[in-house]
Amino acid sequence: SSLVSSSPTITITFSSNNKMFSKMMSLPRRGGYELTQTTSMAQSRGVRGVVVDTNKKLNSSVIINETRRSVCGSASNPVNLKEKIAHREDGRPLPREWYTDESIFAADMKYLWKTNWLFAGYEFQIREPGQYFTYEVGNENVIVVRDDDNQIRSFFNVCRHRGSRVCPSREGKVKNFTCPYHSWTYTRSGQLIKATHMENQINFADFSLIPCNVRSSGGLIFINLSQKPLFDFEPAHQIISPQLQHHSLVNAKPAYLRTDIVKANWKLVYENNRECYHCPNAHPEYIKANYDLMFTYVPTSDGGFTRVVDPSHPKKDEAIQHIDECSKRWEKYGLSCAAHNNFPGDGWYRASRMPLRKGWVTESIDGSPVAPILGDFKEEDRDMGSMRIHTLPNYWLHLSGDHGVSSRLTPIDALHTRVDSAWIVHKDAVEGVDYDLQKLTPFWDKTNQADWDICQFNQQGILSEAYNPAPYSLKKESGVETFVRWYLKTLSKALP
Repeated sequence: SSLVSSSPTITITFSSNNKMFSKMMSLPRRGGYELTQTTSMAQSRGVRGVVVDTNKKLNSSVIINETRRSVCGSASNPVNLKEKIAHREDGRPLPREWYTDESIFAADMKYLWKTNWLFAGYEFQIREPGQYFTYEVGNENVIVVRDDDNQIRSFFNVCRHRGSRVCPSREGKVKNFTCPYHSWTYTRSGQLIKATHMENQINFADFSLIPCNVRSSGGLIFINLSQKPLFDFEPAHQIISPQLQHHSLVNAKPAYLRTDIVKANWKLVYENNRECYHCPNAHPEYIKANYDLMFTYVPTSDGGFTRVVDPSHPKKDEAIQHIDECSKRWEKYGLSCAAHNNFPGDGWYRASRMPLRKGWVTESIDGSPVAPILGDFKEEDRDMGSMRIHTLPNYWLHLSGDHGVSSRLTPIDALHTRVDSAWIVHKDAVEGVDYDLQKLTPFWDKTNQADWDICQFNQQGILSEAYNPAPYSLKKESGVETFVRWYLKTLSKALP
């Protein structure tokens, strides 16, 4: 019953003027979580941020005592899952169990999340050798570090001695990694260099940290928890890197960080992102700035869908003309208004640039600039539209000419998803001088919070025995259908 409680939202705000703190707190347990200590990435960097328990379970830039029941046990019988996938009715939302059943969630984690490329973080988090951050997904925790040769490496955060976490902290800078248990010590490249009292007992070369697959593209860092990734990363790199090249994310920094625990299955959170059918009701700020409502989906000969300007929309000519004008203006940078590699299929990545409405130069409340230019664009080209990167199953990014906002999803259990959002500006921008958080953050903060509420309402309804969904809207929700197809096809491919 605690999973659908309506207790008050708990908010912890971090100011750029605050020092890093570590404070013991005692809060009532809700949904099996208890907040016990705070050690925030936002604080340690002097970056403003907020940690929010959204109805109402905490887990974020804080350390959590996890007392919930295990959801990482044996997955559903793969044969049964393949049968369920084979009998899925096209064009309709998935049955209730796909969003509620712990065994299906366990299968998601074991077969889909473990074998797919996951967005972990940004290159700007590890500018210098020795800087690292960690990312936890299910039972796995990985270290992402820049080594002495300036290469990005990743290792499972597991000491080779008796399995302790090597890095208890979420981020930091080290000369070497030293396990807090028995002081086994590893270089920044993962080699074991110290094991007291065992020098003559073991071959150090046999006990390096276990590497994790890691790749970067356009300043984004991805990991893969499997030794045999389901997809080759290179095709995604060939799409993502050119689209982000001029935004120079390696020269960015976080201006504001926010973590939300959304009481909804991770698939519902991503499904919500794949349609704007709900935008007129939920996102007045977003639809003032973007043309999304002017688009509709039409079927393609291969059984998929493509998005086009709705021929029946009263302002279709304005949209078509503006898209053409922006495409011509952006040609000098080798960019255009186009979607590169649509979902589903093996396309777990997508890059698309869309113009903002006339009069808007960035995704802000009134469309006016909110930060210095982010990238190598000229001042007269400040309006670079909305650059959208989507990578399944856990990331999306919206980039304007002066800032970006991203969301990283991490499943907690069948009914809860952690969302880490970051507002990104140029690394030299100074808060209070070059940007004001009261102008930088509201556009996407309002949009995101409305989405999290919607996802939670959706999950609550799906929990009911009365859940019996209608078909997706062919015109407005085909993006959701393509996501569901990708999910089922990818899960089926990963199943043994």
